[in-house]
Amino acid sequence: MTTPGYGVQNPSGQGHALGGQEHANFSYAGAAGGLLVLIGSFLAWVKAEAGGESETVKGMDGDGVFTLIAGIAAIALFLAGVFMQKAIVSAIGAAPGVIALIFAVLNFADTERLVKAKLEDDGASSSQAEKFASQLDISASFGLYIVLIGALVATVAGVLVFLKARR
Repeated sequence: MTTPGYGVQNPSGQGHALGGQEHANFSYAGAAGGLLVLIGSFLAWVKAEAGGESETVKGMDGDGVFTLIAGIAAIALFLAGVFMQKAIVSAIGAAPGVIALIFAVLNFADTERLVKAKLEDDGASSSQAEKFASQLDISASFGLYIVLIGALVATVAGVLVFLKARR
């Protein structure tokens, strides 16, 4: 006996069980969000400027490692849900989206965080890194925006898949 899933006709012959193709579409959107998170993890997250000089710090120099893993997990879950024809597997793809969203918001809220971590990795003490970072004009860069957008897309897509599956 098979469980109704993506593209499987209801026994009544009317429409698709569990929302049919709609789940697959939301799942593909969630996987695309995961891909944005993955790509954004490698890009510049913050830009630090001082005295006419500027430098960017990439996500992989800090929390980008966690968002990269979350992006890969989201892609895997959303696509597995499509191929397994299990909406609940796709819906679980929202969880890594939420994790990536938390890291993106943390880094938006404290843009100095990544710069301080990079300075400490380069050999500065915590107090030196804090003092130097406070003298810089630090702003979020495009990679962090891409992670934020991708995380939001993955999270919303997972929630929509779950809501459709409940019908």
